[in-house]
Amino acid sequence: MFSTPDYVVIFMYGLMMIWLGRLAQKKANSVDQYFAAGHQLPWWMAAISHHVSGYSAVVFVGFAGRAVTAGLSMWTLFSLPCFIALMIGCVAWAPRWARLKVLTPVEYLEARYSNAVRALVAISGIGVKFIDLGIKLYAIAIVVQVCTGWELIPIIVGAGVITILYVLIGGLWATVLTDLVQFVVQLVLSLFVVTIVLSRVGGWTGLWEQLPAERYSLFNPEAGISIDFWLVYLLIIIMSYNGATWGLAQRFIAVGNSADTRKTALLSGFLYLLYPIAIFLPAWAAPLMLPELFDPATLLPLAGFDPQHTYVLVAREVLSGLGPGLIGLLVCSMFAATMSMIDSDINALAAVFTKDLYQRNFGKGADDSKLARVGMLATVVFGGAVLATAIGVTLSEGAEKVFSLTVNLFGAILPPVAIPLMFGMLWKRTTARGAIGALVGGILTFAVLKYFYPDSFVIYTGGEMVVAFLIYFGEGFLTKRSPEKEQEVEELMERLASG
Repeated sequence: MFSTPDYVVIFMYGLMMIWLGRLAQKKANSVDQYFAAGHQLPWWMAAISHHVSGYSAVVFVGFAGRAVTAGLSMWTLFSLPCFIALMIGCVAWAPRWARLKVLTPVEYLEARYSNAVRALVAISGIGVKFIDLGIKLYAIAIVVQVCTGWELIPIIVGAGVITILYVLIGGLWATVLTDLVQFVVQLVLSLFVVTIVLSRVGGWTGLWEQLPAERYSLFNPEAGISIDFWLVYLLIIIMSYNGATWGLAQRFIAVGNSADTRKTALLSGFLYLLYPIAIFLPAWAAPLMLPELFDPATLLPLAGFDPQHTYVLVAREVLSGLGPGLIGLLVCSMFAATMSMIDSDINALAAVFTKDLYQRNFGKGADDSKLARVGMLATVVFGGAVLATAIGVTLSEGAEKVFSLTVNLFGAILPPVAIPLMFGMLWKRTTARGAIGALVGGILTFAVLKYFYPDSFVIYTGGEMVVAFLIYFGEGFLTKRSPEKEQEVEELMERLASG
């Protein structure tokens, strides 16, 4: 099924990514340009990059796999929170990122709290990202393997090395340019697949008339997507998509104009509202498109079939025989889904390490050229760590399903790290002790609740957030800063509120 034209398409796609990196190298001629695009990134490019960087093959594998049985509620879980988050973010956070005039999302934490908080958040965020990105790289390998039959580890190494190369060469400019191309590839192919799927199942109305009624529900508790689960997940997404995921914060930072960052958040939000339908619809239609893999009475997957393969199997079924190279283009679109997220995060990790850890604590006298070298070395090291993590997940046979592993990881680490980072922009009273207390207290609470309630995402993640919020805001009412620090925080908050 995988033909010579498909191999050619994939090879040319990889070369194009590297060429775009070389093209971006001309603009990435300073540390500021390399990590933050000189704060001159056009808002529409930032919006598209922000949007595609919020996806990965996890959406096509884990989320689409759940969509098979969860139905429309999977759109409610993924798309609606992203849209709501960015509608809030366009007012609360996006303009503030631009007003900071920093190179990294963590940089402002020293003025807001202390260098200790800045370093602790940097180290915590860097640590968890290795696992997060490794899972996503593993997810893309699953997709490509289903299409091609290739072994998982060579796929991981190939995708990882190409991504590292173009980020290394061109920094954030390369990341944004490749994201733009990857968005076009994904969009064109997805719309093509959706059009054919709808024509085969009788259109949108015909699709839902042939499926169990509960799959047309916006909330499907039987599939594990209840309103309380959704509310907890919404809070995580609000923080993640507005800056707690550093690669996404970089898009706002790189625009540099508060009015334009609002446009960035709005466009990205509306894309999240609409585009995921093109990803989930083939999964919704899978029982009708691939009836041999589903129970004819319940339309549930048969034993032995892994729903995580659903999207790519439906897409392959649709594209097979329509023209040479289309299956190769499908593989490229899957690569694009994960490479867009990985390139963003690797660039952000390198930026945080270079500015917030190395320069601040070890290289205060380092000039621009030395910082650039450190940043490039960090890109290679972090990229290698992501590759190693993905290979480790592969050798352990994935450890858990991709969806649950990703959700649990976000639930464990992101809220306690995000609360000091995100709410430090909005509320001035909490001190460094409150920020550290929220981070440590949140993670400890998660560990305890996860032990006693291992199957309740709402309890262990919701409880963690409640404790972290109580510590963070409670400390702000109980503790006062020194006059010198109070003045520094006041000046920072004035800058954040102006413009």
